Amino acid sequence: MIRKLCAFLAALLVAVSLVACNTAPDSDKPDPDPGTEVGESLLYGIGEPFAGSGVEGFNSEKASSLIGALGAKTFRLWVTPQTLYAGWNQTTVFSDESLSSIDKNARLLYQTYVDQIRKNGVEEITAMGNFFPRMPSTANGKEGNFIPARDTSEGSEYMQFLHKYYVIWKAVAAAMPDVDVWEMGNETNQVTFLTYTGYEKDSTETQFEKLADINVDLMYYAAKAIREVNPDAVTLTPGLAPAYEGIPSLGRFMEALYERIESGEFPAGEEKCSDADNYFDGVAWHPYDTVNGISLTKEPDADAWKEANDAVFQVMKEHGDGDKEVWFTEFGFTMPVEMLDAAESDCTDMDRYLINNKYYTLNDDSEQKHADWLKLYFDTMKDMDYVHTCHFFRLNCSAHDALWNGVGEVMFGLFLEPDYDIGRGFYPREKAFALQKIYGGKGDLYQFAEL
Repeated sequence: MIRKLCAFLAALLVAVSLVACNTAPDSDKPDPDPGTEVGESLLYGIGEPFAGSGVEGFNSEKASSLIGALGAKTFRLWVTPQTLYAGWNQTTVFSDESLSSIDKNARLLYQTYVDQIRKNGVEEITAMGNFFPRMPSTANGKEGNFIPARDTSEGSEYMQFLHKYYVIWKAVAAAMPDVDVWEMGNETNQVTFLTYTGYEKDSTETQFEKLADINVDLMYYAAKAIREVNPDAVTLTPGLAPAYEGIPSLGRFMEALYERIESGEFPAGEEKCSDADNYFDGVAWHPYDTVNGISLTKEPDADAWKEANDAVFQVMKEHGDGDKEVWFTEFGFTMPVEMLDAAESDCTDMDRYLINNKYYTLNDDSEQKHADWLKLYFDTMKDMDYVHTCHFFRLNCSAHDALWNGVGEVMFGLFLEPDYDIGRGFYPREKAFALQKIYGGKGDLYQFAEL
């Protein structure tokens, strides 16, 4: 009798969990077991914002050709609401009907990007989007990703926001069926990329906790929407940033996410689910080397970097997700101006570069260091079996991006952008050749170096 009762209770528990969770339908998703389905070549990826690019003379066809020349096999594509929805701004509250329909020209634009990239040998495309519709309290005209403070009561503005968020993800995933992997947000573990009402009054630790609450909600509803229209797509956590105390903070944030999922009290709304599989298929983070300094002005310690990342993956293993893979959806390094050579305004060298109205040229020693460090990091990643791919950030340098994040944002790129006065097109740096060698690419990196 006791055995029969236990069996009945077990069956009842399974039935309840299936009702409570929006279980993803069966699909042909690849086996996520690290190292079984994925060849080494899929480790080799790159990322570059296409839509709305601030790069001088940006051309998606040329960019795709250079990506192919490098030998990249995976690519991260930024998807922006400004491109998807005509009239998207910080003062308009869009209706559900408006959010459920993607602009036809936007669909064609992104399909063109996908086709161009695949034509050049890329096998897997990860698309990332931050889709935060404005609500009455956040339609304030301010730049940024503003959302209402978390309020789980029925009919609250936050709950209305989550519904609109779900509507957007369903529309976007349906409009882009050829995307293989969806990264459900970018660096939403920091208020720079996810700004909730009243954040400025909270301590850093309180922000950390509230962002964890919100991220769990967002992942659940985004994953649910994506799976309803494209069950074969892989869903990733937002690409988490090494904010706060660096890479160790990623592990702490993942722990916070698992605690909330396993509590059975999430997501916000009537549906509750304690199964992490219904929130994400894989995990994304940005392992910028805060151990050694993001600009790498000193010799890096790859072992320390690996150990820091291994500790984040250990959190996944401890919560039963050791079979899930990790996407490094951003990783790279930049240079401060101290690693460049100052130049006169009449300099006509092909590697001159104008940053904040001052000319610099590339320093041979600094360029070689970055090339050598690339090999060091990718050799290290080969020993990190849980890493599915690394999207190197980024293809092009962009002087325009100094406007929002300072000079350090400029020099991540593998190619200098065009300089019309001296007839320079997209000019390869030393680390472009280093990456091509690592990736096994065979194309001409000078193909667009002259205008």
